[in-house]
Order: sequence, then C-alpha cells, then structure tokens
Amino acid sequence: MTSSMITSQRDHLIETGARIFHERGYAATGVRQVAEAAGVPQGSFTNHFRSKEGFGRAVLEHYAARLDQVMQQTLGDASRPPAERLAAYFDEIEKRVRTQDWGIGCLIPDLAAETSSYGDELRDLLARVMERQTAAFAAVLREMVDPMRADNLAGVLLAAWHGTLLRMKVERTGEPIARFRKVLDLLVR
Repeated sequence: MTSSMITSQRDHLIETGARIFHERGYAATGVRQVAEAAGVPQGSFTNHFRSKEGFGRAVLEHYAARLDQVMQQTLGDASRPPAERLAAYFDEIEKRVRTQDWGIGCLIPDLAAETSSYGDELRDLLARVMERQTAAFAAVLREMVDPMRADNLAGVLLAAWHGTLLRMKVERTGEPIARFRKVLDLLVR
C-alpha cells in the first residue's frame, strides 16, 4: 500500500469519524462502527490509530483546523470592520448548520458535553482548541470595546455560541441562532 493510499485511508477514517461523532456522539461511537461506515477493515483502523482516544484527537484536530480556516477567513479579514467580521463568522457557520436541517451543530461543544468520557489528552486538546477560538474572538472584540472587556466578552461569546448550537440541535430550528445574533448586537454596541 502506498503512503498516499495510507494517508487517504486515514483521512477518510477521520472524515467518517467526524460525521459519526456529530450524529451519535463520541461515547456512543465504536471503532467498529467507524471502520464499517468508512468501508475499511477494522485492522486498517488500528493500523492508523492506537486507541479510540487517539482517533478522537485526530478527528478534533482535523475539525478544529477547518474551523481555524473559517475564523481566519472571516474574523481575520482586516479589510472589513470588526462587527462585519464577527457577523461573517456567524453567517458562515449558520450557513453550514442550516444545510444539515439544524440537526448537526459544532463538534466542539458536542465533545465538550461528553468530557467525562475522555482521557486527559483529549480533554486538554479540547481546552486548547477553545482557547484558540476565544483568542480569535478577543482579537476582533479588542477593536470594538475596551481590551479588558474584550477578553472577558470573548469567553462568554464562545460559551454562548456553543450553547446556542446545542439548543439549535434540540429545537431543530434556526431560532436559537437568531436570538444569539440579537444579543450579540447588544453586547458589542
């Protein structure tokens, strides 16, 4: 098997795992389920990942890298005013969750809701991902409000956004996002 086939199979497993984690959750997803859904033998899974937690880390790193790209393209777009950059980020995420009939939100709060199921390495990675996201929000907010307020507001903003996405999945509508956007407008004025 060539290295590109191995990388391709590994990437396919990660993509499949992300989809299944979104649908069922981390704790309810077994290695066998991922291998079957990816159409690979279970032995191929264990060739790429030593444990379910190692696989979970790979899925989270992959997913977080995609979110980092969205944040860079929206929040990091210095050609736009800061309020527009915030709106662009939430617009982009809303567009993505809308196409899934509001049933699949963000893997980060989904994983965070299950933290008791993780080992320390996965939990630590999740914390680092949320710290990066908070820092990205804080950088934009510092252009809008007092720097001390921006740092605190960024953490609250991320927590509120994650809660919004969880509620959206429960309600299966975009109403939680609409409510979030109204409150966001009030907070950043």
